[in-house]
Amino acid sequence: MAKIKLDTEDFIFEVTEELVCYEEIGRDGADKWADGFRSWLSDGRKKKNIVNSGDKTYFVIDDEGEIFDIADEYLNAVENNNITEYWKNFQ
Repeated sequence: MAKIKLDTEDFIFEVTEELVCYEEIGRDGADKWADGFRSWLSDGRKKKNIVNSGDKTYFVIDDEGEIFDIADEYLNAVENNNITEYWKNFQ
């Protein structure tokens, strides 16, 4: 199965739009996720889902269902007050 390469800004948009749908997260929480993702992206560690091509950076997913999984995992982290751990394990 072919993987899906999303420009990182498109990826952020897709995940935040999903997060906004959760009452517990809303726009403010989605924006916090986006800020956390950008920090994670720039922390200097090797990322298995990040591909650079020319001057573009992409986040690679297997299918669109991964967007929902990422949103669900973040919701669980918020509900369990475990956001730091979420970003440590994020891939």
